[in-house]
Amino acid sequence: MKSHSHMSAQGEGQHTVALDEGISLLQPCVCATQGALLATAHAKDYPSGEIHFSHTASCLHSKKVVGCFNSEDFVQLYFSMRGKSAFRIGSSLRAFAHFDSHQHNLLFFSGVQAQQEIKPDAQVEMMTVYVPTSFLLHYLPDTGTAFSKLRENILAGKAAKLSKANLPITPHIMAVLHNLLNCDYTGYRKRMFVEAKVLELLMLQFEQSEQDGDSTATARLKETDVEKMLHARDLILQNMECPCSLIDLAHMVGTNEYYLKKHFKQVFGTTVFGYLNTYRMEQARKMLLEGDNKIGDIAGALGFKYAAHFTAAFKKHFGYLPQKIKS
Repeated sequence: MKSHSHMSAQGEGQHTVALDEGISLLQPCVCATQGALLATAHAKDYPSGEIHFSHTASCLHSKKVVGCFNSEDFVQLYFSMRGKSAFRIGSSLRAFAHFDSHQHNLLFFSGVQAQQEIKPDAQVEMMTVYVPTSFLLHYLPDTGTAFSKLRENILAGKAAKLSKANLPITPHIMAVLHNLLNCDYTGYRKRMFVEAKVLELLMLQFEQSEQDGDSTATARLKETDVEKMLHARDLILQNMECPCSLIDLAHMVGTNEYYLKKHFKQVFGTTVFGYLNTYRMEQARKMLLEGDNKIGDIAGALGFKYAAHFTAAFKKHFGYLPQKIKS
């Protein structure tokens, strides 16, 4: 292992996260820096072997600048659920990467000092998964310009990111992040579970970066348009039992049906119906695995009028019947 470096704004507190392998990593302190005031904050680190991840949720009243963990031995899978942030490397005034709500990317800072600037927001939520570089390179595809460029930069020790434009956080990705945050396993089972979920995240990132679509246009959307789509997403999930029409949803968020469909796909990487369906199926699988809920009750809770319709949708999505989980 090469030495790890860390910088924190104004030299404020660092804390060490001990990993299962006896390796110590220096993580940026989640306390307020540069005058930032956190009205409410939640931050946790989750070590599992050489892979570990951190999750932060807070209300930020003013700008916060923190030092980034930077090492040739690790890459970062960064997920911005809520809020805006920017990463800067070295003394450059130009941001290396900008993130809006519901975006993610894979970042590599090598040994270069880096800082993250988080903008004030009533809801700031982010998650970072730190993966050994050797782990990533083992699974990084051999074909594709983006993958080749990423590999080249990592081996040369240059700062890099997987996708030039940030990628949308889909319901599938959110489900995997939720699984990581709520893992109840310990010991070798936890390590195996975490590695499996991180591989799933990498697969989803690779898949998104390969797809030709409108993701590159997300960065060009106005902030107000992104906020409208986030509002639309919230309304969809709040009204799963009785979904409204696209026209009504568009009016509720202050746009029209054409721009709702266009902008929603830019922000979330799928259609309104596709997002709702994927979310329903992930919730259904979770309810089937975690509780004693009857299939009919799950169908009703997720907005299906008939259990048979839910069963058909579940089989189409996962390839097997929900009864298979219950049996």
